[in-house]
Amino acid sequence: MIVIFLVLLSLRVLLTFQGLSLTLFELKWLLLGQRSAEGFLMYEEIFDYTGPLSVFFYRIIDNVFGKSQQAHHIISTFWLFLNAIIFNSLLKRNKNFSENNDLPALFFVLLAVAIPDFMALSPQMMSMTFILLGLHYVLERIANEVTDDLFLYAGIYVGIATLFYPPAGVFFFVFLISFFLFSTPKLRRITLYINGLLIPLGLTFCFFYWHDNGFQAWHALVDRGLFGQQVKYLRGAENFYFFGIPIVFGLAAMASTFFSGHFSSFQNKSARAMLFMMFGASIVIWVDVETSPVQMLFLVPSVSFFLVHYLLRLRKRWAKSWIPLMVVGVLILAPYLSYIQLDMDSIRVKEPTDRFSKRRMMLLGDNLSVLHYHELSSPFLDAQLSKERVALLDDAASAQALLRIIEEAPPAVIIDDWSLIPKIFSRLPELSKKYRKQRDGYYVRISN
Repeated sequence: MIVIFLVLLSLRVLLTFQGLSLTLFELKWLLLGQRSAEGFLMYEEIFDYTGPLSVFFYRIIDNVFGKSQQAHHIISTFWLFLNAIIFNSLLKRNKNFSENNDLPALFFVLLAVAIPDFMALSPQMMSMTFILLGLHYVLERIANEVTDDLFLYAGIYVGIATLFYPPAGVFFFVFLISFFLFSTPKLRRITLYINGLLIPLGLTFCFFYWHDNGFQAWHALVDRGLFGQQVKYLRGAENFYFFGIPIVFGLAAMASTFFSGHFSSFQNKSARAMLFMMFGASIVIWVDVETSPVQMLFLVPSVSFFLVHYLLRLRKRWAKSWIPLMVVGVLILAPYLSYIQLDMDSIRVKEPTDRFSKRRMMLLGDNLSVLHYHELSSPFLDAQLSKERVALLDDAASAQALLRIIEEAPPAVIIDDWSLIPKIFSRLPELSKKYRKQRDGYYVRISN
């Protein structure tokens, strides 16, 4: 495991010089940490649909390190390795392979590295930890563990994963199928599983309800985060293209595994559970309103599982010597090929011209790059939620609430690419008196 960690560390250092400098979705997570660290509440005072537990961790990081991309990268290195350890441990404990080994951790790392900008501390990476912990109880049930508490714990872990990354709720149904496809379903156990899911979700809803923010949280996380407008950092075909090599390896290994006939009954059930995990990952990618490379992380456990099974079944001496080396070599080269062949300009943060004049800015637009060296000083972040809130300004209470939020941390500059400022100023005349227009879509605060 120490060697695997050194491999991860080495690949991170090498890809730092080859890969992306900063992506738009990573910049958004930095801005969320900065804004929430100032004491603003998600969904009511920050208009975005990122999971509440992810924002909580971004807030802690900003409190300790500030708006630091390097801090995110260092933490994500250890978080990714933690995921690899958990995945390796659960397969070992449940004896999913014919011999004990650390190959699952190795391939988990190599496949994760194949994802462009895998260094980001994404909600997907943090959510994956709890999906893997829930998967452990699914495999225990398949191994004929009959204690009822494992259903409760599995539900709790899926609930926590959903709070990091709402589309991860798909795995609730994946685990439910896996639990009861291989055993007799009982109402008591189904109820425990559902209760486990509802415990973290219910406590979180109570927190937002206590702060008069229950409706906004539900609307942002469910209506917007699962069924809203698409935010396409990459086209869908591009998203799968750069991860094509691992997917091809995984499908080939899966086909070879199922047609080999060398499985025990438990291994066969475990393989089918991992197949459901692969289907679940595909649904998560489809459900998510963001089209971004980090979604591919949910395919990593299943692909790793089938690759290890395939390599352990090799019998010919030349095959056992050369095929693993070839697979590892191709996986190490995969991210380089992705970065070279794929046009990443659509997700790369552009360098601003005024990077040295750090200011507090209100951005009403999609170009987050302008906030790279500045601070977010408004609740507006997601386009759909922001436009919906501006549309509600005819209501006096909504208008006063927005004025209070803006005045708590007034921006020095307003950039209005969505042409919303005329309506905001007409509904908030107190605010309009404090800014003057320099050019179309660009306003500066009048100094006293």
